[in-house]
Amino acid sequence: MRAVIVAISLSACVLVTGCGKSSEKTIVIPGKDGNVTVSGSGDTEHMTVKSADGTATFDVNANGGVHASMPDFAPLYPGAIVTSSMAGNNANGAKSAQVIFAVSAAPSDVVAFYKQKSDAAGLVQSVNATVNDTVMFEASKDKKSILVTASKGSKGTQVSVTWGSDK
Repeated sequence: MRAVIVAISLSACVLVTGCGKSSEKTIVIPGKDGNVTVSGSGDTEHMTVKSADGTATFDVNANGGVHASMPDFAPLYPGAIVTSSMAGNNANGAKSAQVIFAVSAAPSDVVAFYKQKSDAAGLVQSVNATVNDTVMFEASKDKKSILVTASKGSKGTQVSVTWGSDK
């Protein structure tokens, strides 16, 4: 755990020192149970943390990139402008991600979109709440889950979609 905390802390250094340069920086952090590798590039504002055997990874994008394998129950909203994303998987194949983006649609429309997708996948709703200009939705079933928070802002709707699945 300590190695992960150190890796994430150092990741900021990797990205900052790489800003404006095209070369990728890599740091290997030795740990009790193996090494953790952190790599990133200032041009892409992307960082990857990998376990020693490469079976567990954690990717962070601050460049508008998005995790390429978003599941059917949590696709990217049409017209979304991604501002950041994080994705990871463990040695057992379980995956999770968070994508943060902006859209011109109303928060209720965004949540309705994800509710339809999660219903089609058989997920069961556990939260559907509205507080002021923020709408929140959560659903899960059989090791799949989705949490959507959509808030109206001065420049459209800000959305966070977090999902997880066993494979």
